[in-house]
This record gives sequence, structure tokens and C-alpha cells, in this order.
Amino acid sequence: MSGMRQEEDTIATSRVVFIGVSALVIFAVGIWWAVSIQRGDTGTLRNDTASKAAYAGRREIGMVYQPPFETVEIAAEKYNEKRKLLSNYGWADPGKTVVHIPIQRAMELMVQRGKL
Repeated sequence: MSGMRQEEDTIATSRVVFIGVSALVIFAVGIWWAVSIQRGDTGTLRNDTASKAAYAGRREIGMVYQPPFETVEIAAEKYNEKRKLLSNYGWADPGKTVVHIPIQRAMELMVQRGKL
């Protein structure tokens, strides 16, 4: 067993430097290539003013649905009506046999009765 020796710890410095320099060169070439592509593409862009709104007033432009403001106002009115129903007492049917109660009170009753 006395014939075994531990090798000296060394770093292949020249190899590490070669890999580092090679990586920097590749990185620099990539930057130069990206800049040249960017300059080429930028030269092809046109800087014109925006065209006239040919589709103004239509409900759908391309894939974007644009409802008119009147429809939005009607939806807001319906929302307010539903909100009133959820926050007040009243008759739920024309025969006046079923009532509705505010949603908050209904949830409290459900919790009290152990239904939730």
C-alpha cells in the first residue's frame, strides 16, 4: 500500500482560458449578427401616419368585439335591477305565493340552519 501516492491538485489553466475566450468570441459574433439584422430590419420599416379609421362604428373589428355605448348603458341598467332584487324583499312570482329575501339575509339563514 505504500506505493500509492495522491496526485497533485492542478487546474488546466490554459484549457479554462481557451474555453473562456472562445465563449467571449462566440458571444461577440452573436451580438454583431443581431445588430446587423436589427439595422437591416429597421431600414425596411415605414414611418407613415395611421390610416383613416375605415371600420369605425362597426360592432366587430377583426377579432375584437366592440359593443356600442348604448348597449353598455342598457347592461348597466339591467345590472342595477338585478342588484335591487338581490338586496330587497319582494314577491318572487305573480301569484304572490313565494317571496324573495336579500341575498345576505338568505346566506345568514343558511349558515344558522347548518346548510352551508
